[in-house]
Amino acid sequence: MNPPILRRVLVVDDEPNIVSAVRRELNTPPLGRHRYEVECFSDPQGALERARVQAFDAVVSDFRMPGMDGLAFLKALAALQPDCALLVLSGRTDLGSLVRMVNETHIFRFIPKPWHDYFLKSSVGQAIDYHTALNENRRLADKVRSSGIAMPVPTGGIEQVLVVDDDPGVCAALERVFSGHTSADDLFAAIRAELSGQGGAPLVAGRVSVQTTTSPLHALKMTDDLTFSCIVADLHMREMNGIELMRQFAERQPDCERVLLSGRLSQDDLVDAVDTIHVFGVVAKPWEDYEIKACVAQALSRRRMLIENRTLADMVRKAGGADD
Repeated sequence: MNPPILRRVLVVDDEPNIVSAVRRELNTPPLGRHRYEVECFSDPQGALERARVQAFDAVVSDFRMPGMDGLAFLKALAALQPDCALLVLSGRTDLGSLVRMVNETHIFRFIPKPWHDYFLKSSVGQAIDYHTALNENRRLADKVRSSGIAMPVPTGGIEQVLVVDDDPGVCAALERVFSGHTSADDLFAAIRAELSGQGGAPLVAGRVSVQTTTSPLHALKMTDDLTFSCIVADLHMREMNGIELMRQFAERQPDCERVLLSGRLSQDDLVDAVDTIHVFGVVAKPWEDYEIKACVAQALSRRRMLIENRTLADMVRKAGGADD
């Protein structure tokens, strides 16, 4: 088995205890598909000086810092390293300021203070994977354009999301979350537009069809009739646990993104979820609506990019250009 990929992460927060907590989480097992080389700064200016000589795969920055706030720091960092994935720590949600930050930088995700044990680590991994797909998409698109081929026109369509939980109340709650629209959706729309160049709120009525079931076996049967964009399943179910369900589901619909729900998650479970079934995200129960909505929206966006990347790579090959 190949060793995990080493990724460099820059952490910036004026509170030493927060810096220590982030470093500790990113440097402790399980590490999934990435290992992290973490550099921490309490001074944004010092972090920028380091970024002038060292490339980073991701940066985790506080939103409110004295001297230079998170928006100013991330704008400066993005100018130095445009391919770096940006994540923001925030103890207080100021929606107007967050929307402004998204519009002026390329934020992948907000991480609330305090966060769940595995949420920060999984968010960093998701951000790096997402930006890897995004950079590949840009590279392939440039090759297609340089070959004189017209770029394919993006297609819309309904996203099919499947929720599987043996608690009917959870199924009903998630159906409402994914089908409804709140003021926070404007923030998710801005995130999506910045990252993928596509406008519009990703999870609104008319754009997403939500199917629910309390039976994992019935969920597998549903793949005979519907193609799903994302499955959201509980880890602990009586009929079949969520990891085994997603393993079988992936055999039937490999392009379907996978998001795991769990009220309690062991390190072995997390390793299986990340390394064996390659989940896009792990969301803790009880969840925050904005947290699970953002995770599913970004999973859907990555799925579209990966499918488009295959199409673009095929176009490059047919045009006689080497896809190196």
